[in-house]
Amino acid sequence: MNNGLQASGIEVTVKAFGGLRELIGSSAAFIYLAHEATITDLLAEIRRCYPLFSEKLEVGLTKGYINILLNGRNVRFLDRMATRLYDGVTVAFLPPVGGG
Repeated sequence: MNNGLQASGIEVTVKAFGGLRELIGSSAAFIYLAHEATITDLLAEIRRCYPLFSEKLEVGLTKGYINILLNGRNVRFLDRMATRLYDGVTVAFLPPVGGG
């Protein structure tokens, strides 16, 4: 979704896997944020643009079973929700994977 910040902000690619993927309607979404945006800012924009996806994310994040990866690195090992984003970054949301 373009929220008018494309020229002056950053573009973040959001990827969702498992049952979350169908809630954004494609394999990836592109979200525009202001410079210096964080994971918290990204979640706020997701809440605005993709309310059903956001609902599911919030439940999973609160219960601790959804991981957030920034270019493949778990934000839990970075600055958590205060992790800064930059232009071109990919943020992936991973629900638990079953099997065995």
